[in-house]
Amino acid sequence: MDNEVQGIVMPDYSIGFQCIAGKCRHSCCVGWEIDIDDDTYEMYKTVTGPIGEKLRACICPPSESDEPQAHFIMADNARCPFLNSDNLCELILNLGEDSLSEICTEHPRFYKDFSDHMEMGYGLCCEEAARMLLSHRDPIRLIGLPETDDIRSRIFFLLQDRTKSLDDRIDRIFALLSDSAASPVIPSEPSDYAHWGAFLGSLEQLDSAWGIELAKLNDLEISGEDLDAFETYMEKEGRAFEYENFVWYLIYRHLGDDVLEDEAALCVKFAAICMRLIRRLGACKYKETGAFTKEDQVELCRMFSSEIEYSDENIDLIYDHIFDLSMP
Repeated sequence: MDNEVQGIVMPDYSIGFQCIAGKCRHSCCVGWEIDIDDDTYEMYKTVTGPIGEKLRACICPPSESDEPQAHFIMADNARCPFLNSDNLCELILNLGEDSLSEICTEHPRFYKDFSDHMEMGYGLCCEEAARMLLSHRDPIRLIGLPETDDIRSRIFFLLQDRTKSLDDRIDRIFALLSDSAASPVIPSEPSDYAHWGAFLGSLEQLDSAWGIELAKLNDLEISGEDLDAFETYMEKEGRAFEYENFVWYLIYRHLGDDVLEDEAALCVKFAAICMRLIRRLGACKYKETGAFTKEDQVELCRMFSSEIEYSDENIDLIYDHIFDLSMP
């Protein structure tokens, strides 16, 4: 484990995470604005030679109004100007990893500050983080956190009861949370999926490929038999746990400290809706091609995370929509 995460609670599946750099098909150095923290910006001013000249040419400095944070001026195709043709970082190659801005060092980590501890995880916008989550066959455990009997622990206990179907487990979680309004919100009929496809399609999008996937949710020809065939395929492949892990991750990331039952129910609804949408998109892919690989799943989850989790506005709109649908 890296020294920087000593003493921080984290899920066991993420131990040993390493950026795959040039092997990554969706570099985090492409398509995202890259801010530069103040200390790193001051350090960049002192760098000499060709790399120093390039730094000063490729940084938009901070200003008091329009640009409060220094950031890199992106190159063609929204690439970081220091991402070379091999998808490797010129700053690391020339100056070492300590030269990176805080956002580059920390990505794709996320942190949650609880009253008595700090938690960390890896966002699924990173394909390797998604790959690690979706490859972990055993029930996920938190490293460094003593057993507790809070709401989240009870949710995780029910979620990981593999003697029951995942949908049954989610029903039991809502029963625990005394949430009788859960069923109408979570999609089960083709028209429900079409509704959510249209709603998510109306939100801000980074990549048109996500819109193409969402359009598949409008396909009313995907039947219950198609879904059953897909779930049977995933069971035979020994991969049904992937959806459990996906729900676990969403609850771990989005459920806060010392929450009330209705707040927990809202988060579980969000996780359950997202899981069913991702599962249905998997069924669409399976019906189209007769197969659905682990990498297909990684890509769906990566797109979801990039488009939804990394937009506070999208998250807020989804939560508001779930709340509105839950009202009698």
